[in-house]
Amino acid sequence: MTRSEARRARLRYVLVATLSPLAILALWAFVAWRGLASPIILPPPSAIWTSFLDMAANGYSGVPLWIHVAASLARVSVAYVAGAALGVALGLLRGRSALIDAVLLAPSELLRPIPPLGLIPLFILWFGVGETSKVLLIFLSVLLIMMVNAQAGVRAASLDSLRAAQSMGANRWQVFRFVVLPSALPQIMTGLRVAMGTALTILVASELLGGDRGLGFLILDASSFFRTTYVFAGVAVIGLIGLATDRGLAWAGRRIVHWEGRR
Repeated sequence: MTRSEARRARLRYVLVATLSPLAILALWAFVAWRGLASPIILPPPSAIWTSFLDMAANGYSGVPLWIHVAASLARVSVAYVAGAALGVALGLLRGRSALIDAVLLAPSELLRPIPPLGLIPLFILWFGVGETSKVLLIFLSVLLIMMVNAQAGVRAASLDSLRAAQSMGANRWQVFRFVVLPSALPQIMTGLRVAMGTALTILVASELLGGDRGLGFLILDASSFFRTTYVFAGVAVIGLIGLATDRGLAWAGRRIVHWEGRR
């Protein structure tokens, strides 16, 4: 592909990526304008925008909107960073050591299929309804996702590359640093994106555990009083945070794993 063709392909991609959400909004507005759905179920985008502006100016439930956003981001950030770091470390160890893999196999595979909502009663029982249970609920889900992705990345390392490094006199650290880790990085970066989306999803569930701060609280409280426009506004804020973090991680992935797709 020539440079001009690559540039046209990139412009086409950006154009489609921009027009697709606008088309969805236009269809949504048309459905609301024609009265094809009840405003309680599907309010028009203009009403949601008005509710968002009201929250931005006056807050929600006596709390400024930025404090709700900051509370949710603090919970997600702490749980995401800790879960990702430990998950990657355990995944790399499982990929390199059969003994460690055997030790962690049953506990991780027993926990992984359990939905986070199913763990809420236990977390309330063990940790109460404070911040600890909220953070740990997100932490556990992120850890499991990252552990699986890191382990799969290690196992993707080419056997020929491993043998070539060993035949050239590389020690275990050098094999890990120059062969295993670069092979695992694409899976790790993909796992980071998946884990972030999951963390934001579980955020709402974790904020079921009480409290009066956070976007999850805002959404659940608004839904209790059928304030649908505020529910949609809160969901939209979480969605925009998810979009921004995903694009940021995708950009970082292209810079860190710059060799991916070129080998």
